[in-house]
Amino acid sequence: KPEDWDQPKTIVDDKAKKPDDWDDETDGEWEAPMIDNPDYKGDWKAKMMPNPKFKGEWKPTQIDNPDFKDDPNLYARSIANIGLDLWQVKSGSIFDDFIVSDDLSECEAAAKHWKTLFD
Repeated sequence: KPEDWDQPKTIVDDKAKKPDDWDDETDGEWEAPMIDNPDYKGDWKAKMMPNPKFKGEWKPTQIDNPDFKDDPNLYARSIANIGLDLWQVKSGSIFDDFIVSDDLSECEAAAKHWKTLFD
């Protein structure tokens, strides 16, 4: 990186003057406004050299695993308990009959059943 490249993006405006009606006690300490730095050249980036042998981004070779066996029940779970961490503002909330499912239609059917009981 060239040595003259480290210039800030903005600099203090030397021509700015403190307004006559500025009161340090009520308005706070006056700070001169910032202006764009004419010497700022942007973010420095190294130049890219052409590489005729470039074959693209490297990717590892994919090979079959001879020991792999597909197990459809690998992520099957039998849920017996549910833990809840609740913060309630109003007492009297009652929770009962939770449904845990990956089938949306089953959840909608259960919701419809319980809605008819309480409407």
